Amino acid sequence: MDPLFLIGRMGRRSSLRDVEGQGQMARFRADVRSGWKELRRTTSNSHKWLVFAVVAAGLVLRLARLGDGITYDEAFTASFYASRTTGFLLSDYSWPGNHLLFTLLVKLTMQLFGTHLWSLRLPALLAGVCVLPLFYLFVRQMFNRYVAVLALSFVAASGALIEYSALARGFSLSWLFMVAAWVAGRHLAKRNNTVSALLVALFCALGMWAAPAMLPAALSTYLWLLLYLLSLYKTSLNRRLPLLLLSFTVFIVLTALAYTPVAMTHNLGHLLRHPALGEYDWAQFTRTHQDRAAALWVFLNDTTNLWLSLILFIGMAYAAYISAKYRSMLIALIGGCVPLVLIRASVGAPEGWAFLLFNVYIGTALALFYLLKFVQENIHAGFGKRFRTALACALVLMGLGWAGITRHVDHGHRFVDVPKAAAWFKGTLHPGDRVRVAPPADAPFKFHLRAEGMDPAYVNATGGNGRLYALVSPAEGQTVGRVIKGDPRSADSTAMVKVMDWRRVEIWLRP
Repeated sequence: MDPLFLIGRMGRRSSLRDVEGQGQMARFRADVRSGWKELRRTTSNSHKWLVFAVVAAGLVLRLARLGDGITYDEAFTASFYASRTTGFLLSDYSWPGNHLLFTLLVKLTMQLFGTHLWSLRLPALLAGVCVLPLFYLFVRQMFNRYVAVLALSFVAASGALIEYSALARGFSLSWLFMVAAWVAGRHLAKRNNTVSALLVALFCALGMWAAPAMLPAALSTYLWLLLYLLSLYKTSLNRRLPLLLLSFTVFIVLTALAYTPVAMTHNLGHLLRHPALGEYDWAQFTRTHQDRAAALWVFLNDTTNLWLSLILFIGMAYAAYISAKYRSMLIALIGGCVPLVLIRASVGAPEGWAFLLFNVYIGTALALFYLLKFVQENIHAGFGKRFRTALACALVLMGLGWAGITRHVDHGHRFVDVPKAAAWFKGTLHPGDRVRVAPPADAPFKFHLRAEGMDPAYVNATGGNGRLYALVSPAEGQTVGRVIKGDPRSADSTAMVKVMDWRRVEIWLRP
């Protein structure tokens, strides 16, 4: 056969593939533009203001928690990882709290804005706020705008979601990518578009990079898409399922690439079963899973009342009964989470399951929508959709928001007096001085020293002939003798004098 003919044929195939790729992108962009126009056309001004008000309320509630005392995990992220090189923080997984992508963003914000508590928490805050309109968009696409704004109200006022949107942890970032994958996944199911398939993979991989706790959410997302396709299509499944399989394969590849530096620094077993989290075995799981499940229930209900939580779960069950769309999401959630727990023989930390609340609130909003509809049809005919939805949103924001404020629960130990101690040392420390600090106050104290513009090298320094200070936390069972015990030049603890005293922290000095 003529070689020029083969080359020409190969060139035509390549061109066809290029055109096809451009066509997929062009269709995706056209869908985005037309979808945005349709959204604006079908949304009244009053509804726009209602959505804006709910998002603004969510922002205010999150800002109200932004100045809360720092936790050890946050301080360790800032002191040990964010202050190091990018290569180090993306490859070192000796501490499982190193949420790689999130830590990278913390490093960037602290370089841009300096070392402050708000700059440390800024990536989590932005993710926790940006997920609100994106969540509204997804629920509106799946159901309707009234259910969407009701569900948005629950998410905006949820105590657990508010707390972890104002903590320097990677969970809120993983929620953002999870909901983004939902939005792209719905487009994939409707349009069978390669771009949206790749976006689902990218968002799920970024969520995994932000926090490994994203894994059950990612698996549930793909299982939901499979069920969604099976419910929508019969004859065209053969054309649609390969694209879903491609998306899942790309997700696995991208996640593996993201964690390749970690696997090279440590090993694959270290990544899958981190030594700091203890042994995983079925015997231990059978002994502890009930307590862990109870801890998860407490976590999800700490900032609400028990009766309100029961109403939420009853609403979720009712929504699963009346809505096939929601039922498929719930089945996918169970199918993506329960087998993973059994395979890993571990329930995991409660905060890693906060993403469940997004699904719970969709179901609750559906049930509330139909309850209000029942009231209009059978009790009060003048109870129109707009008015009843706005009233319900206001009550949800006030009810859940008030519960979150009055039942203020911190799921991590807060070092509220350490900033005062760091401020006291400003202008006091001189070259040669050293401050003995025992865990867990060491990392928070180093962070706040840096925030005050001081060198954290003073903390537990081994050299120097200056004054010896001790930062003691009696609430942690510490004594001045135990704190200075590790100092090579320390004197007898009886020579130490207390110079400052707060509720949870004391400062001692050797005269």
